[in-house]
Amino acid sequence: MRSEVASTWYVTANNQTEVALLIKAPTTSIKALYAGCRLRLVFGKLDGYLCTGVCIYDIPEKPVLISGVQLHADERSALREVLARRKMPVFLFNEMDVCLAWADATISDTEASAVLELLGPESKLYAGPFSDEASHALDCFCHTIDSSQALEGTHEIEVVEVSPSLGEWTAGRLSFIGDLEHHSILIDSKEEGEVLEKAVWASLQSVFGNRLHKSPQVRVGSKTRELTDVMGSHEYGTFLIEAKDLSVLQAGYSRLQERRTSGVQKQAAKAIAQLVGASKCVKRGEGIFDAKGTKIEVVRSQPLHCIVLLTELMHDGDWSALEKQLIEAMIETGDFFHLIDLSELIMLLKCSRGKATLLDYNFIERCKRFSETLSVHIRSRPAPTSQDQNDTDE
Repeated sequence: MRSEVASTWYVTANNQTEVALLIKAPTTSIKALYAGCRLRLVFGKLDGYLCTGVCIYDIPEKPVLISGVQLHADERSALREVLARRKMPVFLFNEMDVCLAWADATISDTEASAVLELLGPESKLYAGPFSDEASHALDCFCHTIDSSQALEGTHEIEVVEVSPSLGEWTAGRLSFIGDLEHHSILIDSKEEGEVLEKAVWASLQSVFGNRLHKSPQVRVGSKTRELTDVMGSHEYGTFLIEAKDLSVLQAGYSRLQERRTSGVQKQAAKAIAQLVGASKCVKRGEGIFDAKGTKIEVVRSQPLHCIVLLTELMHDGDWSALEKQLIEAMIETGDFFHLIDLSELIMLLKCSRGKATLLDYNFIERCKRFSETLSVHIRSRPAPTSQDQNDTDE
């Protein structure tokens, strides 16, 4: 699960006495499911390669598709058991690999039988490493479900769709204990922005330790106000983070893609302006304090990392105005400005192996790539290991 940005798994548990479906998905999609949006299970087969996935209708006209190829016999054994029982619990995991909610799902006899017929005998299904043929089968599977994802050489394949009946969702209470603070997350909280801030804080706790603060305060004259949502620092630099959540529980999941993207872009523009102001406060030497009123020592001699963190960074729409605003903010302040989402933050943390200095370096390198491409749509990936290179050479 840690190695996948998003995926699905049919698994057994409790000495194979129980079976379940695990779904790792963006937080916005999880909130939409919790709020009642439709979930569809999809299955497809090409030349013995079994593809599985889920469609989450968090945007009515453009549902998110999370898919993969089943490469292990035990996965298919769990799936067959689910189809035999016609029911299973569904557990939802977010970008941080933590379970936010769960519910029971039931499948009709007709739909279960159709999937079993698609699977056919186990001896005819592929088990092994992810190969070029498996990749092609997955491309064809995605193209069949969403024709806009057509790639060269893809074609439609046999697919079975299942619409499970979902019971009431249960929200798990997640508590994170830090060096100086502790926070709890509930996916059903109406304070959606606060939940995102806590998630960002929890993600960074192992990196910054007692130099990580949620809602640090800046004192200008006799007045005190919030400097930024989350601040972390180490011996060579400081990170200022403005978290902007996409409201789903309050605003609903029926908004069209264009309206949703427009709302996120407005929040991002506001966050950039807020970070410019926060940067100037830090550079002026204003006093910065934690929630208990204790003064925080901040590295002011190095360029700051000013990060706008969204729940989800969409690819739809025109982002050129925000890209221009980021460049102008960097010129005005002399700091690094970044626009990312929670998934990208988690990937950068994984690539940095819990080291603040390496996270600093990776953000600088990412900012360099932004200056070259002038696009906010950049995704980080771990560098290949020597074993990966050997596998490729072979």
